[in-house]
Amino acid sequence: MNSYGQSIRGYHHLHGEIRVEPVNREKTQKDEELQLPAGGFALLVLTYLSSSTLLESIRSTESLRTPQKVIDALKQFIAIFSELQDQDLSADWRYCEKLSKSWSDVVKSVENATFPSSSLNALITEINEHPEKGDHTLGYYLSQHAGEQWIPFPFMEILRKLHEDKKKIPHFLKLAELTLRSLL
Repeated sequence: MNSYGQSIRGYHHLHGEIRVEPVNREKTQKDEELQLPAGGFALLVLTYLSSSTLLESIRSTESLRTPQKVIDALKQFIAIFSELQDQDLSADWRYCEKLSKSWSDVVKSVENATFPSSSLNALITEINEHPEKGDHTLGYYLSQHAGEQWIPFPFMEILRKLHEDKKKIPHFLKLAELTLRSLL
């Protein structure tokens, strides 16, 4: 066993000069090969990494725009649909057209969404299946873009009954607002 301070294989660290190559030699060699100023290669790598991070951030932000479209469409639908609660607008073709358009926007935004919520799907299902008895449902008539050109009497009847039924519109609105909260 060697004791402290004795030489190892005849060489003592105090007798000879220890040569260490410069650490930055490899970095400056790359800079010279690419004809960059000193530290330019490191700056180039740093720029590449930061730009790829920025690009990834932009891509993830684009995916967040889809839910915003859903949120905006749902807010608009809630506002328009709540008007029916206050007054009977079943015979107003302008109202029917606005309601149909806002419903169409909700459905389209959900189709394009990357992750639609289950509560939103439940709302769409309930509107598509209301009323249970009848030839066609509220969702059917809303998807047919009722308006100035076309307002079927069964659609007007469904809207009138919704206005008269003081429980169903609040139920739909509550479901829509819960859906909206889940998306925020």
